[in-house]
Amino acid sequence: MADDLKPEDFIGYNILYLEGYLIFNKELVERACIIAKKNNMKVALDLASYNVVEAKLDDFKEIIDKYVDIIFANEEESKSFTGRAPYEALNILSSMCETAVVKIGKDGSIIKRGDEIINVGTIPVNCVDTTGAGDLYASGFLYGYADRLSLEKCGLFGSVLAGHVIEIVGARMDEHRWKKIMKLLKDQALNSVE
Repeated sequence: MADDLKPEDFIGYNILYLEGYLIFNKELVERACIIAKKNNMKVALDLASYNVVEAKLDDFKEIIDKYVDIIFANEEESKSFTGRAPYEALNILSSMCETAVVKIGKDGSIIKRGDEIINVGTIPVNCVDTTGAGDLYASGFLYGYADRLSLEKCGLFGSVLAGHVIEIVGARMDEHRWKKIMKLLKDQALNSVE
């Protein structure tokens, strides 16, 4: 319930990540965003699913317009939201917030902030199951973002995590895989030219 959210629960954090399925409880989403903004947090939103976007388009537009700094959408979600193909959708989404990300499956992702547009590829993988790919992409991206890395590095981090999770069934990776990923991300971060 929205009333269960307390401002003190948001202290010490820089980013609020919202899964789009939460839009069915708009009051909760709005309260979380208001508290986050009062705490100078960035608000990141993943659109969740094309059918959720279609069902709650007006609510998404209102929340994005008022609060969202970073938006994540896959190709289908961005099309449901804008009616456009990925690059056109990216331009529309980026006009509504600070940073927009459109994930285009095996072709990677495109990211836009202001006039900066970044194309990020994928890593070579053996795709078994795409469960969790979107959430893991967002977590990798936000991991880099929280460390103030370039958009290219943020997108690369997202691709690395998404690429590893689609090689297994389900969204839970084992400790060995996580160690491999963390080493890869540290190596990439050290090679960053900021």
